Amino acid sequence: MIERMTRFNVVLYHGDVESFMERLRELGVADVTLSDWEPSPEQRERMARAERYKNAYMRLGAVKRGRAEKDAEEEKRDVAPFDTVEEAVEALEGATERIAQLETLRMKATAELDGLAMWGEFDPAEIRRLREAEGIALRFFEVPTKQYRTEWEWEYPIQVVVQNLGGMTYFVVAQPVGEAGAATEAIGLGTAAVELRAPEMTFTQKELQIETYLREEAQKQEVIARAALSRDRIWADYVELKNGIAFDEALHAGTEYAEGTVKVVEAWVPTPLKTKLEEFLDGQPVVWAEEEARVEQNPPIKLKNHFFARLFEPIGSLYMLPRYNEIDITPFFAPFFMLFFGMCFGDAGYGVLFILAIVLFWRKIPVRFRDFAWLALFLNIATVFFGLLTGNVFGIELAKVPELVRFKEYFVSNENMFNVAVGLGAAQILFGMILRIFNRWKQNGSFLYGLSTLGWVILFVTGGLALGGILDAPGVVFYVLLGIAGLLIFFFNSPKKNPLVNVGVGLYNSYEMATGVVGDLVSYVRLFAIGLAGAIIAQVFNALSVGLSGNIPVVSWIVMAIILLIGHGLNIFISALGAFVHPVRLTFVEFYKNAGFDGGGRKFVPFKRIDK
Repeated sequence: MIERMTRFNVVLYHGDVESFMERLRELGVADVTLSDWEPSPEQRERMARAERYKNAYMRLGAVKRGRAEKDAEEEKRDVAPFDTVEEAVEALEGATERIAQLETLRMKATAELDGLAMWGEFDPAEIRRLREAEGIALRFFEVPTKQYRTEWEWEYPIQVVVQNLGGMTYFVVAQPVGEAGAATEAIGLGTAAVELRAPEMTFTQKELQIETYLREEAQKQEVIARAALSRDRIWADYVELKNGIAFDEALHAGTEYAEGTVKVVEAWVPTPLKTKLEEFLDGQPVVWAEEEARVEQNPPIKLKNHFFARLFEPIGSLYMLPRYNEIDITPFFAPFFMLFFGMCFGDAGYGVLFILAIVLFWRKIPVRFRDFAWLALFLNIATVFFGLLTGNVFGIELAKVPELVRFKEYFVSNENMFNVAVGLGAAQILFGMILRIFNRWKQNGSFLYGLSTLGWVILFVTGGLALGGILDAPGVVFYVLLGIAGLLIFFFNSPKKNPLVNVGVGLYNSYEMATGVVGDLVSYVRLFAIGLAGAIIAQVFNALSVGLSGNIPVVSWIVMAIILLIGHGLNIFISALGAFVHPVRLTFVEFYKNAGFDGGGRKFVPFKRIDK
């Protein structure tokens, strides 16, 4: 649900703004509406520095703690953090940039190394001496061995260096140098022979160059490891910078009046906490007024849900928050999302692995990530449920296990899972339409705005009951329900408008609904398809592990284990990714659309100090 908000307008004397904001920040319950302002050059520099510190902190997170001390201990030398945070960040940035350059140089040198192997050892200085002192130019060529002609050796001074290396022959041609420094005559070897650039280093020299790059890269890694010793200090300075920037923004909040003498600041507080802000304001030298928030004022959004629905709030925030006059859809899509994830992941063995991992490592999970762990736990409970429902455990079909064949009829077949996917989709679409009735009611302040959607709900429910044989299709009740549905659809879709306009809108909505619902239902088939694909891939890796392991004692088991670990590891990653992405798509596109979700709300962010 969306927590109710109270709006406060606070009138401040310009000389009291800074001290008031400091005390309001210490209170930490109000969201201050910020204004557009132009930061000074000093403030821009602080913002840029904060961003640098944040990036540095994130980069250093991949550096193992204690690495610098360990390296120093092994090399019997002292190591200490940098004197200042700025020095540590600059050293990190410089080392990171240089490592990127070294990696590029090393990749280029490695590629060049492969091109030097066929020429063997030689002295590049001797090549230059022959050109400059003796007037002899050496030209390097390669040609497919089958197209090399021995008669070339009768026309030109050719020395074959390597023959039939990778199907190629490499040779050198010596020619006199002209006045311009180039060979005096062209060589007619045909198009098959390709001239190569004269090597500037020997193979050994290029290897030494690569080793030099590697040594320098290792030195820069040591600099990064040393910078990692300052990681906590970097974060502390970043927090202080962010607090300073946030305070600057708060100082520029509000609207000035009376030539800047007076400022009016807008603040929002959850209604249950408004007493706390009222008591605070009564003790300040300010004038203030409060009122209940209205949607046109665009109040910030703070969601307040029970434990299970709260776990799914981060998923909903990936799209956008609801507006103040909308229904919070999080509690309503949460059960469907859980079922959809389980159906897509669909292997009981995979689900059990994740559940065991969460349970075993629960105490090592940071408190701030516990909600994500609970979410993963619930999603994998659904995975185990659907895996047992279809009889899939690590790619093994339980219905085909000899000991379990007698229970085959209890497992849901692929054909029936297709129907389950469509059925779940139909249920979510219908449920979304029911939510739309109340959403439009809340958005427009009248139940009349939800009557048209109610007509569609009656129509779909009537059709479903008739198809299921529960309701007699050619019967009085059937036609009465159709008549009520038609009346609501064509005459109550736009309350307070001309009836003829309503009929026209109803006809257009009928076309949109007829095509849209069919397309939406088809989208839910992906639930069945993703789950089936994951099961088939798991079965393929199981078959490969048996087929490729051979019959060698012990070795066969090792090979089988390696194939199973790699295969199922890849399948778990791909399946888990698909099991998250596709339910997200179905939620944000199909469900949100049918629920009449508009969104666009801004998050409630209380003005307070950041401590960590």
